Amino acid sequence: MRVTQGADNRRNDLLKTSVLMDWISVLFKVSVVATACIFGYLLYGLFSGQLADATIARGVSKLAAAEKQHVLDLIGQLCTWLNITLVISLVCCCILYLDEEATGFIMLGSAAFLAFGLQFCIDTLFAADAARLTSGPASIETLSEIHTMALIFAVPGVFLILRHLASNFVEARQGQDLLGMTYGQGVKKVDRPKPIIPAFAKCWELPYCRDGIRVRCPIFHAKTKCWKERVGCMCEENIILLAMDGGGSRAMPAEMAKDAGFVPIGDLLTKTDTTTRLTIQTRVGPRGVRIPTNPHLTNAQKAERCRNCIIYNEHERQKYNLVAPIITVLVPAIAYIEFDVLRAALSNAMDAIAKLIGHLSFNSDSTAAGNALEQQVSGSSSIELIIIVCVVLVVVTWSLKLLEFCTFKIKI
Repeated sequence: MRVTQGADNRRNDLLKTSVLMDWISVLFKVSVVATACIFGYLLYGLFSGQLADATIARGVSKLAAAEKQHVLDLIGQLCTWLNITLVISLVCCCILYLDEEATGFIMLGSAAFLAFGLQFCIDTLFAADAARLTSGPASIETLSEIHTMALIFAVPGVFLILRHLASNFVEARQGQDLLGMTYGQGVKKVDRPKPIIPAFAKCWELPYCRDGIRVRCPIFHAKTKCWKERVGCMCEENIILLAMDGGGSRAMPAEMAKDAGFVPIGDLLTKTDTTTRLTIQTRVGPRGVRIPTNPHLTNAQKAERCRNCIIYNEHERQKYNLVAPIITVLVPAIAYIEFDVLRAALSNAMDAIAKLIGHLSFNSDSTAAGNALEQQVSGSSSIELIIIVCVVLVVVTWSLKLLEFCTFKIKI
């Protein structure tokens, strides 16, 4: 009865969650449409010059003060509703696409465009009228609102990127990728003292090495590593046979199933013939211990076996656990130490962009637009800091991506 009630409760919880996500999805779509409409209306007023003309003098005539105030009040109301709908959109987006890695980078890219790109587009595409379009209280308030939108985009973008970094790090430490290995799938961990630096541990020091085989394993007695010798208890029956040498009648734990990627110990208890062991090809390994060798497989095939072995993948996970925190701390530390160098590099990059724009543009005023963008970035320490922090986050993210690729994909 309790089991049935528990299943019903879980089913009800899933149904409630599904209904809630549906409502959040609808709210997200409505808020995105509202945000696009309000933002598009403000951009129309800005690019068409109506905002500038509505609040500045034209010739000798001026609009009545009441009409000017009405325009400013309307801009204020639109900006308020734009902020509300944008916040709702981003919150819903974070809920719906929390696990999507690209979400944070899209938000960060949108923030960068709103902070710098839109003003640059005005200076480039409307070079002749740029000064007029951005003058007047209404235009200035609209541009200020665009910068506020950039900040609203940047905050959840940075949060999602940091969350993704932390999530990848935690998942790698938990080793969820070890559950589907060809060799050793389903092996239970053994409690044993951890080495000082687990990344440098040998195979028989890792928790997936079984005690019943370890005591007589040639790899253990040679004090070497199975992935170095390209042979181990998870992939080679010969290791188990040699481990049983002199102890064929001793019972060993048979924890593995036949589909676990290697021959179960229970099947080997019948192979106690001395002649069977004598036919195993061996070579002299470290410390004079004879280690089995398989002449029927190439080195590439043996290396592929290692990549699909639970013990070697545990070794790779420990390497990731060692290097990932170093990268996470080292990259920001280098950026902090070389902050002046990064500022100079940023200034040079903006100067190069300005020159490139001036060289490719058909409009001579575009050079001034590029120079204005360079001055806007290089002339503000806070803007430089924000850009450098974003670059550091991207570098850390892709460095960890490269580390994941090396340890969990190609497994070097």
